[in-house]
Amino acid sequence: MGAARRALVLTRTGVDEGEFDARERALRAAGVELHRFALIRTAPPADAQPARRCLQRLNDYILALPVSPNAVRGAFALLDGSWPASCAIGVVGPGSAATVRAALAAQGLAGDAAPTLLQAPAGQADSEGLWPQLQAWRPQGWHGTRVLLLRGGAGREWLSERLREAGSEVDQVDVYRRASPSADAATLQRLRSLLAGDAAWLFGAAEAVRHLLELLHAAGLEPAAALRAHAALATHARIADAARAAGFGRVALCSADPAAIEAALRRF
Repeated sequence: MGAARRALVLTRTGVDEGEFDARERALRAAGVELHRFALIRTAPPADAQPARRCLQRLNDYILALPVSPNAVRGAFALLDGSWPASCAIGVVGPGSAATVRAALAAQGLAGDAAPTLLQAPAGQADSEGLWPQLQAWRPQGWHGTRVLLLRGGAGREWLSERLREAGSEVDQVDVYRRASPSADAATLQRLRSLLAGDAAWLFGAAEAVRHLLELLHAAGLEPAAALRAHAALATHARIADAARAAGFGRVALCSADPAAIEAALRRF
């Protein structure tokens, strides 16, 4: 089925509005019918003091790694003052990069006053893609450096492990927390409405797939029966595995770039 006749359910919440709108316009111009159904709610961390303490000492770190746009927003919300140029920022996806740029611009930081922004390539927007960029940026090695990982709860440790193996001290703090959407009557009715149509679901986190399963159970729906007629687009292989296990009839791996999404939709 061509992209012009397919609906796409956007499950991610908290994406930078400017970047999100640009993506949305590009997809709509390609004929994709878009629906928002956020499967991850965000909130401030239960205890913000550890993050505040680390953010007050950003000059002690050579690099900060916010794991998502939500982590970028959470960090800047807890930051008392401007981001120092001495602490570079590393991100994996275009949404995080756009959110960093917007946050720095809001602080009036540009040119030499702004920190270096390092980003994974578009074709490999994950930790494995970011690591070579970090190695190239720091050819003298990482021994004796300090890195701050900004997250929203436990996640993959792959990049932290590589940095520690290279000799860096890595601190990890929560700058936001993730929660499942409320299984209220309106949300469950919205879910049933989306499942009644012909839609592909775009997932940027395996956690969103898990939350979808929770909502299906709350709605009294059997996941395999509810999802077998639907397709899932996943931005990482482990997310694709989660979507297959959930019961989606068709699963494709693609980046979050509009052209890649459109091409994947046309293959369904």
